This record gives sequence, structure tokens and C-alpha cells, in this order.
Amino acid sequence: MTPESFVSAVSDPLQLIGALHYFDPEAQVKAEALGIDMFRFYFAGRAGVLGPVSSELVQSAFGYFNPAIVDKMWTSSKERCDVTEAATAQLDVAYHLGETRLGGITGLEEAAEGLGKLVANVDVGALPLFAAFRRQPVPESPEHSFMHHAILYRELRGSVHLAAVAAAGCPTRAAHQIKRPDDFEMFGYREPFEVTEEDRARYEKVEPLTDATMTTHSANALTDDERAQIATTVELAHAAVAAG
Repeated sequence: MTPESFVSAVSDPLQLIGALHYFDPEAQVKAEALGIDMFRFYFAGRAGVLGPVSSELVQSAFGYFNPAIVDKMWTSSKERCDVTEAATAQLDVAYHLGETRLGGITGLEEAAEGLGKLVANVDVGALPLFAAFRRQPVPESPEHSFMHHAILYRELRGSVHLAAVAAAGCPTRAAHQIKRPDDFEMFGYREPFEVTEEDRARYEKVEPLTDATMTTHSANALTDDERAQIATTVELAHAAVAAG
């Protein structure tokens, strides 16, 4: 499988698999144990890998959220819980999902190893959230390891995407309005941002640059056979999680 075909085949499925744990029912249990709500658990758990940093750094890593919402959720989360513990708890939710939904799928261990090779080969410059996730310990079981590396791939692509937005000179609010117009309010904005034709022209460079960068990472780290094996397993895993 070519690097281009690999990126096309796995990016959307791994985007879904790598985000399943954020609002899983078990996440509610973990959030309550930490003394926070589900929305704060999203912020505390996902950004907790960075440590107790400033909200500006979390905004830089998250990109699309309204900075005021990031500041409110992150600051209040730090006041109520240890964000590093929240990060571990959130990963535990993902690993439990791997146990319950991916058991019996062949090739998980090989796919996790292949994705591990890919992410290990990435230069983390300008990719702070991905870099912080990559420092987390890799679990041993195939189901846990696969979920771990699905999250890593998702965070890699997300970080690369935000770097591409910055490189294109497109404001993050405009990029969000173009990419996810139906999710604008969910990310903390009360009304749509006026997108200019110049913003749209700049954003046209973003997705191709994101895909090209991910293709380079795939080409540098994996063989054609490894890419094909990972893609096949990702397809099986995606079908399993989609079925519930």
C-alpha cells in the first residue's frame, strides 16, 4: 500500500477510534471520582499530558476552541483536580474501550507496533500535544496498545493540521468555521466568525499540507506491507467500534 493510500484509508477511522473515550459512560465515572464534570474531564484529561501549564499553552495545543472557554475549563479543572491524574484516568477509559470492543480482532498487536514505528519516527517540532502524548507509557496488551496508538495517530494528525493552519496564515477561528461550521457553538463561540475570501484561499492550502505531511511520516517509517496490514486492522477495528 502506498503512503498516500494509507493516509487516505486510516485517517478518518483513527480519528473516530482515537476520540471514543472522551464522552464514554465510564468517563463520567472517572470525572466524578476526580471531582469534575465531563466537559472539564475532556480538557483536564486531554491536556493533562502537558502538566499544569497555562491556559494559553493549552489553547495553542487545542487550536480551535474559544480561548475564553479553554481558560475557564482548564483553570477550574486545575483548581479541582490533578490534571496529570486526569490524563491517566482518561487513557484508562480508552484502554477499557479497547478491551470491550476490540477483543478477538486479529492483527491488533502488529498494527499497534506499526503505528508505534510511525509515531516514533516523527520530529516533534511544533507538535507539543502530540509530543506530550508520545511520552506516555505504552500499555502491554494488544487491545490497550492499539487504542494508545490510535490516540497518538489522531493527536499527530491534529497537531500537524494546526501547524498547517499556522503555516498557511489562516486564523484558527476562520479555519474552524470553514472545516466544522456545524460545531462552532460546541467549541465555545456564540456566533459564527465572518470568514473572508482571503481566509478561504489560505485554508485551501491546509488540508493538502496536512495530508502531505502525514504521507511523508508514513513513507519514512513503514513498508508497503506494514501499511497494508495496519490499514486492514484499522478497518476491522473501526467496524467493531461503529457497531457498538
